[in-house]
Amino acid sequence: MLYKIMMNNNGSLVYAIKSANIHKKVGSYIREIIKPGISIHNIASMIEEEIHKEIQYDINNPLEKGIAFPIGLSINNCIAHYTPNYEDSEYIFQNSDIIKIDYGVHIKGIIIDSAFTMSFNNNYNEFINISRNLTNYAVSLCGPDVILGELGKDIEEYIQSKEITIDNKIYTVKIIGDLCGHMIRPYEIHAGVAVPNIAINYPVRMKIDEYYAVEPFLTTGNGKSMIKEPKSHYMLDKNYKYHKKNSSLNKEELDLYELIQRFYSTLPFCQKWLYAINNTMNHNSLLNSLEKKNIINSYPPIYDIKNSIVSQFEHTIFVKENGIINLTKNDYY
Repeated sequence: MLYKIMMNNNGSLVYAIKSANIHKKVGSYIREIIKPGISIHNIASMIEEEIHKEIQYDINNPLEKGIAFPIGLSINNCIAHYTPNYEDSEYIFQNSDIIKIDYGVHIKGIIIDSAFTMSFNNNYNEFINISRNLTNYAVSLCGPDVILGELGKDIEEYIQSKEITIDNKIYTVKIIGDLCGHMIRPYEIHAGVAVPNIAINYPVRMKIDEYYAVEPFLTTGNGKSMIKEPKSHYMLDKNYKYHKKNSSLNKEELDLYELIQRFYSTLPFCQKWLYAINNTMNHNSLLNSLEKKNIINSYPPIYDIKNSIVSQFEHTIFVKENGIINLTKNDYY
């Protein structure tokens, strides 16, 4: 009965629930296969293959359903937006590492975006638990008419004065204040409305039938993000419209643009996926060229200071009349 009500009131919710169930199933698989000694390349490939299998990805209809954005495998002081490039050297996941696994699935553009943190170093357990509890607390505050700036204030206050001990050293836990959650729309992962993680003057309210990704980031560093090379994440600029008569694209650039349009449209993609489709193109050079022409945007890896560690948990929620549905809630987070 509940399923029929959801289908009648909001058709997208049916796809969201199906996508979320696949996301959770893939999450269980990830937590079984990730172990020290596995390369990040292999972890990314295994997650991609599992999503494609579970969602029944059809390469002949690539925008119908599939991976919503590149697999984020951000280790230690890397906060987000790291996925291995085609030519990157192998990094082997270590027993001492802490890793954020951020991945998304979609059906008909209805995106589920969720992330979790893992480590085999028991010294990080307290830190990871605080991070998990913070995200679940933030989700519990969401609902229709919630003022997003006030939500950020509550998130920040929750974490104030919290300390952890790692290897007999005390660290103050901080929020990474210049990163935030976001609204999600069909085929649009960052849909223009932010979910702040700190107190700011932001009077925008959550509304019924909206989807949001809620994702506070915790760090033992200084809480200020910095961008580093090499780039791996890209996305078409949604404002760019190709016009044959006044196009500045050469044949190779046009071929890559058309490939991106066909396989990803406005969904994010990564460099190594392009090589998997066509390894004869010089993708690095062409991506740089398309970025200079404002046709695509890049999203480089984000870091905190050296020797810090970062944790992230993220849920996708749907705002309904009398509260929310936490679509990605599961046994781990």
